[in-house]
Amino acid sequence: MSQQTDEQQIRALIAKWMEVSKSGDVDARMNLMTEDVVFLTPGNPPMRRDDFAAASKAMEGKVQIDGKAEVEEVTVQGDVAICWTRLEVSVTPLAGGETMRRAGNTLTVFRRGTDGQWRIWRDANGMGPA
Repeated sequence: MSQQTDEQQIRALIAKWMEVSKSGDVDARMNLMTEDVVFLTPGNPPMRRDDFAAASKAMEGKVQIDGKAEVEEVTVQGDVAICWTRLEVSVTPLAGGETMRRAGNTLTVFRRGTDGQWRIWRDANGMGPA
């Protein structure tokens, strides 16, 4: 087990999420979330793990994702952590076309698994057009 603090582990997980999103590694992203993860986005029904996997695989090889995450706050209480992040994301179609840019705040809840690893459990994404 790493000697990093819980907060450092959460920050590293967010950095890893950004890295694997950019590389397009869907399986690596899936390993950073719990089995019962829920993503909340404005105007959409809750997205569960299978929905996220299907949407990610549908975009695989079709877009380039890039972004920046600025962690504003991390609070850890036992095996649960809450993080507020300022996020900027751009999605560029590989076949050409206009890049979609989104920015805003996200509020993410992480859970520590029985293996000691932190994973995304709930994510409320408040991003809008940038």
